[in-house]
Formats: sequence, C-alpha cells, structure tokens
Amino acid sequence: MNEHLVLERQRLEQAWYRYVDAQVACDTAANCVAQEVVASWERSSHTVLPERVSAPLESEPDARHAWNESRLEHASRPVLSELAQLAADSDMVIALGDNAGQLLWTYGSQRMQRLARSINFVSGGHWDEFSVGTNALALSLQTRLPVRVFGPEHYVQSVHDWVCSSAPITDTETGELLGVLDFSTTWERSTPLGLASAQHHARVIERGLRLGQNPAGVFQLTLQLCGPPRVQLNGQRRHLTPRQQEVLAVLALNPAGLTLDSLHVYGDQAISLSTLKAEMSGLLGGQIASRPYPLTAEFSFDVLQVEQALLSTDVGRALDCYNGLLLSYWRDDLDAALRDAALRSQNPELLWRYVMRFPDCEALLVLEPLIAQGDPRLPMVRARRRCPGKSLMPGAPRTPGKPRFQGIR
Repeated sequence: MNEHLVLERQRLEQAWYRYVDAQVACDTAANCVAQEVVASWERSSHTVLPERVSAPLESEPDARHAWNESRLEHASRPVLSELAQLAADSDMVIALGDNAGQLLWTYGSQRMQRLARSINFVSGGHWDEFSVGTNALALSLQTRLPVRVFGPEHYVQSVHDWVCSSAPITDTETGELLGVLDFSTTWERSTPLGLASAQHHARVIERGLRLGQNPAGVFQLTLQLCGPPRVQLNGQRRHLTPRQQEVLAVLALNPAGLTLDSLHVYGDQAISLSTLKAEMSGLLGGQIASRPYPLTAEFSFDVLQVEQALLSTDVGRALDCYNGLLLSYWRDDLDAALRDAALRSQNPELLWRYVMRFPDCEALLVLEPLIAQGDPRLPMVRARRRCPGKSLMPGAPRTPGKPRFQGIR
C-alpha cells in the first residue's frame, strides 16, 4: 500500500477527530487541512451530524425525471459509454450531479456500486453540503473549481474510506453553472489522474452543450404521422414508440397542454403516472413544459395540415398530405372527413385520386358518371366497381373507450 496515502489518511483522521470533538480550534485543524475544507466543516456542523450514514434520496421516478429534464442528459450522451467503461476498468463510481448537488446519473464497478448504494451515492441522492456535509461535489459547486476530497476530509464519517474528485460543468456561452462530474473510489486507490480525468470529461460535456445549442433559441418539431411515422426536432430524427408518437400528436392538437391524467389513457399498454411523468420529460429533451405539459417547441403537424386543407375546401392539398393515419384510434375521424370532402366535390380528378389511394365502392359509384365516355379511366372504374367483396372503406373502428380525435369534427 502507498505509504504516502497511509500517512495522509492518518494525519487527516486526527485533524477530523480534533475538530468534531471541539478539543482544538479550527485554526489548529487548518495546519494540516486545506482552508476551504475547514470552512466547509464549519458550515456542515450546523446542518449535519458527523455520524450520518447516507444521503437523502429521491424516489426512482423523480430521479429519472430530473435526469431526463437536465440539459446534461443530452450533452453527455456521447461520453456516457466511455465513462461507464472507465468506471468499470478503474474500479470507480462516476456520477453526474446537477447544480444543487443531486446526482442525476451514476455508473460504477461492481464493488463500488455496492459501496455507493450503502450511502445513497446513486441517482437521486442529495450530495449538497447542507445534506451530507463536506464532499467533492459540494465543494466544486461552491467554488466552481476542480476539487479533490480525500478520506477524512469528508465531514460525514461514513465516507472516510472514499476519495472523490469533482469538476464543475458550466455553459461556456452564459457562464451558468449546470452541474458537476465526480470520479470516486476508495482512498487507497487515490491517484492524481482522478482529478485530471474528471476535468477532461467535464470539458467534453461542455463541448456537447455548445454543439447542442440552437443559436436562434428556437426548437422546431416536425410531426409526420399520416403514413410512415417521422418525428424530427431541429432536423434530427427522434425514434419514438407508437405511444410516444400518439402523446405528441395529442399535445400538438391541444396547445394549452394536458394533465397526466388526460394523457394516461393513450397507448396500448397501461403505465403508471410516475412512469408517464418521467417519460414526458424525456420525449423531446426538455421541449415539453410541466403541469399541464404543453409543447414549448414550434411545430408542424401533417394532421393539422390535412385539417386546414379540408376546412378551406382544398381537397387536392388534403390528398397530397394524407397517406393514411398511423394512429388507428383517430383514423376513422380523419378518413371520414376526407372521404366526405372528396364525395361532395363532385370533381372527377379529385375522386379519381381518392379511389386510387383508398378503395371505396360508393366513391366509385359517384365517380363513374362523372367520367367522360372514351376516357381510359372509365373501364378501370367499372372494373373496380364490379369487383366482388365488401366495400373497402378506409379506416378502422375506434377502440372502445378511447378519446375521440380532437381536430376534425
């Protein structure tokens, strides 16, 4: 074992005991303890008992919600797999915390994960100074500088076997402090590389923030659900489940937002309200506000384009936009509106386009007398009309209990 580390731990342990037992003044402790650590001990003594075992912990859904809402989630995506591999290879636990000291994401080796769970050094744990006293995350947030806290420099004795290195993460455009990156292991494995590595990866995440920023401050959502589904945010494809696509469609049709209770009825599989809440915050990287969950991004939605075209009696434009609605719960409403508009138009060109896309025997009956004799399309219409079998109306029955489509009426 490294003799220097052993001596450092012994010296700090003695200073810590002298301080918490109030047998010597802070100035004496400061002879072998960094002044910023002693100052943190003094602040910690007002809110935390040295015997505290673990950090306060948020519920798992709330912790997931905080992570999904954080700007750090998107900015750190490219480096998370690298951090996870580094933690496993180096027998560490690596954590990302927000600017209030709550851990948002953690990953560790099997040994360090077990130790971390025992003190709530996990997602949702509150590692601010007020909650658990002196530690590297809290000091880094306090000073906005890279910080290493070794063994007994921690105010709470349950963390005396740890060494933690933290680096702040800031928005380099605005100077806003967004959070902190922490590398932790047990004291005997301490190395100066821990602090250097934390600083390096914090800078990588800051670059991710810059690359992910929209200079105009405007987020543009594109929803294409009439036909093959496609969802894009600022030109980047988002791969969502059918339920998530459906929820976004509902929000686009209700710009004032909806409550979780209103949104909970959508989707084929039941999920808990807490899971839905966490999922909502992660759908568009923060572009859905909370309570009552309106879309904050500017958006275009092909369903609304079809509706607007029908309301303005531009049936041709509606046909151009409509390739069949993905979301079967609403399909019959929009199908019926488009079909009715095509039939009422009495326009052979529009009706021809409609029956070629959506086989419908009644529409063929309306179209046949409108086509001039000698028109090569007439035999095709007659052949289709005489085909055996029931009418192939577009659309599908609505699932019982599902709310009706909120657009076309």
